[in-house]
Amino acid sequence: MKFPYSKKFWLYSLVLFLVITVAWGLKTLYFVHELELVPHKKFILFASGGFSLALLSLLVLKKSKLSLIVASLLYILFNILLYADVVYERYYDAILHIELAGQANQVGEVFDSVISLIYKTDYAYWVDVPVVLLCFFWFNRKMQGERKSFLSTAFFGTGVVMLLFTAFFPLKMTFSDQYMVSLTGVIPAHIYTASHSLLVDTAAGELVSEDSAKLKEIRSEFRKNQELQKLSPYYGKFKGKNLIMIQAESLNTFPIGLQVEGEEVTPHINELIAASHYYPKTYLQIGRGNTSDAEFVANNSLYPMSTKGIYKTYPQNDYQSLATVMKKLGYQTSAAHGNSPDFWNRRAAYGKQGFTDFYHNGHPLVDDRENIGMGISDESMFSQMVEVYKKSEKPFYNFIITLSVHRPFELPEEYQSLKLPDEFEGTSTGHYLQSVHYFDKAVGKFIADLKKEGLWDETIFVMYGDHYGLLPKDQHEVKNLLGVPFGEKEQFNVPLIIHHPGQSEGKVNEKTASQMDIYPTISSLLGIEEPLFQFGKPLDIKQEGFVGFAYETTKHTFYSGRYNYHASHKGTFEAGTCLDNKAGEATDLEACRPGYNKVVKDIETSSFILENNLIKEIMK
Repeated sequence: MKFPYSKKFWLYSLVLFLVITVAWGLKTLYFVHELELVPHKKFILFASGGFSLALLSLLVLKKSKLSLIVASLLYILFNILLYADVVYERYYDAILHIELAGQANQVGEVFDSVISLIYKTDYAYWVDVPVVLLCFFWFNRKMQGERKSFLSTAFFGTGVVMLLFTAFFPLKMTFSDQYMVSLTGVIPAHIYTASHSLLVDTAAGELVSEDSAKLKEIRSEFRKNQELQKLSPYYGKFKGKNLIMIQAESLNTFPIGLQVEGEEVTPHINELIAASHYYPKTYLQIGRGNTSDAEFVANNSLYPMSTKGIYKTYPQNDYQSLATVMKKLGYQTSAAHGNSPDFWNRRAAYGKQGFTDFYHNGHPLVDDRENIGMGISDESMFSQMVEVYKKSEKPFYNFIITLSVHRPFELPEEYQSLKLPDEFEGTSTGHYLQSVHYFDKAVGKFIADLKKEGLWDETIFVMYGDHYGLLPKDQHEVKNLLGVPFGEKEQFNVPLIIHHPGQSEGKVNEKTASQMDIYPTISSLLGIEEPLFQFGKPLDIKQEGFVGFAYETTKHTFYSGRYNYHASHKGTFEAGTCLDNKAGEATDLEACRPGYNKVVKDIETSSFILENNLIKEIMK
């Protein structure tokens, strides 16, 4: 029996198959190494082989030139996908999901930030591309006249089966994105997450919005939470006072109070803390919307359960937000952000968030001539808000999202006033400290203006960080230059400062806190009786603090006063680690089960409420 096709054909096909498999497999292993996980080499090799066969199927078709072009383009596109996952994961702790496709138009706004996430060593993700493309060209020339459509179909079908097997056999929805990649590589991970997203979208319409028993339970829990606010010694003490809340872009806690060669990085914030309530153990709870989700959490006390940001996914839901409640109480409500009003869909979302006015870049009453980075400078925006307050009806609530401390933190030289040693020159840490110092100066001027206009003692003044500034890759640099640890917990640590009207003496509260606790703490100060929908707790009562995570780290991780639980990438409680904060070491896992059960239930409830738009129903 004659062997089908020539020996040369099979030899060259085998060579190309091995080249593609090894190239793709090695770069996948490199990505897994960057994730600091242990790769499942057999599954990754198997998936890489499937990808290789799928590409090879194109090159054995009769239309040689077209198949060569298509195969080359596909290999380049999949390399772009893999590298996009690499860059996205460095900031969002996840790979790209299909739902994020609609946000591609925002890349231009954050282009400099994206560039700052590209490392010099990233050539390793691209070095194989010219080699593989040359092999495609070589194979195409050698195989002229040896094309067979039947074999092309067989290769393609086998490759697809191999990819589908690695997507649906080993992977589970409980696994983190990173763990999926470490098991099978990016292509099966994307196949699995995309199929799950489509199934969830299909099933979402079948959910029943009036599950009376569940709603009754949720309603009862939130009423209990609200009753806790009355235990605060400050409950209702500042009823009717103005409220200014600043969400500070990229502000971590570690620069607060920091001195570099005797010079304070944040002298004005330090002065503010000396006369305010300060919560240094506050942690972020952002989702895929990053800054926009931080403001959602602070204003709604609700987990930001959405794969593409709350303002993108649920902009028209009904909310019982801080601004919504304050508007009912007769407050003039407004938000301010020096960027485009459509960035993260704020223009569309803010109406349902309760903001009557939105001051932004392009607003007829906003002077946008002084820009730093992505938009109007913080100092300019603060000054303009003071003018707005003078003309506003009283009382008012103004929410400000700052912008100048944004990646890549390369502040124009004329705004740099912090004197740093030579070793900080050109470093991420040096750039970041300069930006924070500029922001501190802007805050100092803002407070001085409020005092000058007689607004300071009539206003609750709140300031907190939205999310981390520097990234995990910078932790060694931060340690070497400043002697400051910057692990995951320090990265997630953001400052929270609340100044009470008339307060002159500071108070430091070491309770573990989160952005979710901001709204309950403020509504307690104001003595709000309106039914509230809040997962957080007021920070001025005697109760152990708690912060749970749905994003940014492995899902269902939590910090509390006594225990920290670090969830496993596998998604099971038993695979996690429980740390006793007093002893500073791992302890019996069961000690963390109550906290784990709480964060799981809260996240599930948040998803249920948001997906079915049930807040108005719960408030009945």
